[in-house]
Amino acid sequence: MRFIVYMALMFYSFSALSKVDNVLQSQLVKMAEQKQQVHQSLDKYDSGSVPSALQFLASEIDDLHTQTLKEMLTLHGWPNKTLVGEKGIQAAFLLVRHSNDLAFQQDMLPLIIQSYLDKDGIAGQDVAQFTDKVSIKLGKKQVFGTQAEWVDGQVLFAPIKNEESVNLLRAQMGMSSLAEYKKTLETFYDL
Repeated sequence: MRFIVYMALMFYSFSALSKVDNVLQSQLVKMAEQKQQVHQSLDKYDSGSVPSALQFLASEIDDLHTQTLKEMLTLHGWPNKTLVGEKGIQAAFLLVRHSNDLAFQQDMLPLIIQSYLDKDGIAGQDVAQFTDKVSIKLGKKQVFGTQAEWVDGQVLFAPIKNEESVNLLRAQMGMSSLAEYKKTLETFYDL
């Protein structure tokens, strides 16, 4: 009889540990949705004509979300599927990606890479883009060749750290070659 009670307690303990924290997941998803709504509002304006009140609101919301996410991470660590499900992970990643706090983004980069390696809901292409954006913000060369701009009718890539091996790195992240990506961008920008 003790064995049955012990096994029941063990099963309950393990199942309780493996449940998704719906409250935490919901909070992350709501913050990400709010972030997207604000950015959709910003996208309605040309870059030079965004009302200052909207810019201020967007900045304040970004800062509040970053602070809230930092507190969550202090309590729970970087989220995984077991804790918040894939939706929660993607919401947390979106919040980090759009944070105004470069030091925070830099600190989160190794955790995001590990989340990708653990197959915890972040795509290789997203990790590559985030890595390159952080590198460029830090004044470094990009690693995966995801950052480019359209200048005088041409796609110009930001400097790439390892041009000779960039296609291998892109392939490891599930991405097309740099030449194929350039063709895609040329088609996109030309439209």
